[in-house]
Amino acid sequence: IGDTIRVSLSAPPTEEVKVGLQILQSLNLRERKLEIVSCPSCGRAQVDVYKLANDVTDGLEGMTVPLRVAVMGCVVNGPGEAREADLGVASGNGKGQIFVKGEVIKTVPEDEIVATLIEEANRLAAEMPAGAVGSPQVVTA
Repeated sequence: IGDTIRVSLSAPPTEEVKVGLQILQSLNLRERKLEIVSCPSCGRAQVDVYKLANDVTDGLEGMTVPLRVAVMGCVVNGPGEAREADLGVASGNGKGQIFVKGEVIKTVPEDEIVATLIEEANRLAAEMPAGAVGSPQVVTA
C-alpha cells in the first residue's frame, strides 16, 4: 500500500520516524510544520548551541505552524542563516540578535533568547490566516 521510505539512524526508532517525516516535508510531499535549524557548533560558537536548540524545540513543542526557526551559535555565519528563516537568532558575546522575516528586530541578553524566540514564534503564528497549512496553535512556555 503506497510507497515506503526507510531511514536508519544510530538512535531510537522513534527518531527514524521523525526524520522520515522531515524528509517528506522538505520535498513538499507532506504538509510542512515547524522546522528548527541549528548550526553544527564549530569552534566559533559562543553559546551552547545544542542546549539552546533543544530549549527552543522544547519551548515550541506542539506548535503546528509552518515556521522555520534558525538557532545559530556565532556572528560569522549565524546572521545569514537566521536572516533566511522566518525567525532566527545569531548568538555571540553573551547576547543574541533576533531576526524576523530577514530583519533584525532586537538584541537580547543570552538568558532571554529562548523566551524571546517563543514569544516571537507565537506572535507569527497568531498572524497567520485561519485555515492556513498547519493552522496556528500557540504554545505557552
